[in-house]
Amino acid sequence: MMEHKRSGRLAAGIVRFSQDGRWDQDVHRLLRYARHEAVVAVSNPANSLDHLRLGQVVVDDLLSAGKQVRLLYSPDYLELRDRRPLLRHSSRGAQIRVTDNDFHNALIIDRRVAVLWSGAGADHPYAYLVREPALLRALHQFALLSWQSGHGLTEPAETRVVLDDTARAVLNTLNLGLIDEAAARRLGVSLRTYRRHIAELMTRLEVRSRFQIGVRAAQLGLLDDIAGAPAAREF
Repeated sequence: MMEHKRSGRLAAGIVRFSQDGRWDQDVHRLLRYARHEAVVAVSNPANSLDHLRLGQVVVDDLLSAGKQVRLLYSPDYLELRDRRPLLRHSSRGAQIRVTDNDFHNALIIDRRVAVLWSGAGADHPYAYLVREPALLRALHQFALLSWQSGHGLTEPAETRVVLDDTARAVLNTLNLGLIDEAAARRLGVSLRTYRRHIAELMTRLEVRSRFQIGVRAAQLGLLDDIAGAPAAREF
């Protein structure tokens, strides 16, 4: 069950609970109680592949049960995601929109309960369970306005990224989890040169962090091209 940890004086009907290793499972358990509709708005997700996989499973379950599902995403969220599962959800009846509006990570179930949570990079991760009617109405109205401002999900054109030997070697060191100094020694280059290669790899893959390099490389199948490379990991 969800372990609520109160923090300060919160309004009636609002509970704060910690984002420990099980919190996303608790949230997805709430989704299974949806009677009619679930609205999922994700702008800045947590750096968790388990979180993403759980979300896909629960949406599949809701659609199989005949529930209405609305999925609202930010362009940043979709930038590094494989869209095939989302397109599959769309083909099964999920309504999906993408908006440039700023919005908070939120889940609204039947307009009876909502969860707000922080995303990757938050200094103090948090999640709020909301049952207060006035706030629920405001959250739903804001989600509706963001939904109306959005556009449909489109399937991106197939992209084939080809890396040279240097970029492949740098990607391999990241996949192995080596620290920069050890990776530079392994490649026989200076630390400054190694970090320049990483910056060039980010530019080549159109990402902004080392974690995103790993996600994007896995999506493009680049890790499969590295001979003898171990299974993909989060960088």
